[in-house]
Amino acid sequence: MLSLPAGIIGYAIGATLVSALMPGQTTGLVGAFVALLIAGLCMIPFLVPFLDRKAKEDLAAHRREVALQAGRAADDDPQEHQETR
Repeated sequence: MLSLPAGIIGYAIGATLVSALMPGQTTGLVGAFVALLIAGLCMIPFLVPFLDRKAKEDLAAHRREVALQAGRAADDDPQEHQETR
């Protein structure tokens, strides 16, 4: 939620910085690139925790699936049951 306002503020700061350093370049490619770069850098602290949380959820789901498949494979293997008896 907070990354979008941070990106807008970062873009405004970047556009102001480019226009102060290079007059007439604010509408050019360099001006847009620098402003978007600064906006992206401002958004990173808000996006990283969200992406980290999603990655941890996916990793936990993957580990559960692997454990489930390992349990099913152990139940399906008749030789393993005979050796334990």
